[in-house]
Amino acid sequence: MSIQIGRNPWILIGLSSLEILFVILPAFIAGKIEKKGVREELTEMGFKKNQDSLIANLLKIFTGIGIGILLFATGGFIIYFFRDIIVKFIFGTSFVQHGDAGAISTQPIQPSIIQVIIIIVLQFLIIGICEEAFFRAFLINKFKNKMRLRYAFIFSSIFFTLYHVPPFLVPITTMITFFGYYFSIGLLLSFIFIYFDYSIIPVSIAHSIFNILIIIL
Repeated sequence: MSIQIGRNPWILIGLSSLEILFVILPAFIAGKIEKKGVREELTEMGFKKNQDSLIANLLKIFTGIGIGILLFATGGFIIYFFRDIIVKFIFGTSFVQHGDAGAISTQPIQPSIIQVIIIIVLQFLIIGICEEAFFRAFLINKFKNKMRLRYAFIFSSIFFTLYHVPPFLVPITTMITFFGYYFSIGLLLSFIFIYFDYSIIPVSIAHSIFNILIIIL
């Protein structure tokens, strides 16, 4: 039986709001370790004055929207490829079924219109921004100072994957079943982040749009 976080939409809303800690805690801890101000750490995470032109910003916004829609449209194929072809071929059907059963579901169950609106707003204001600020901006910037950029991509995507299939909450079958799916999405978002000169605007929008489409469709 999968973990249904969305069974009570208000609990889902509360947990979603806590994702702001993805920004606050890393900025505070890294600032203490590196002897920097929290504001400087937040700047490195992408929270800085936007000096790009209107056209550049519009390009980031529409790219983010397009990538989010593309991720939603192709997400089923990505899951099918890794779960139903690779994992099932290697470990068998029962392994995948057990992995599915142990997955965490954040799909809200019978939410009210107000709850749906709040969840959508949180996707834009907290979840998309905070997860991308941490998994992309924070981790990639910290890792690339110690290793080659491609390895920073990989480690960032691994942490992103483990957050969505946490080993302390889900069985190993679930981690293996969905690892390729989340890892691929993490890599794609990392490439977008780097392509747009370490800006979290397109990746946070893509992340938010992707999540919202899953919720409402």
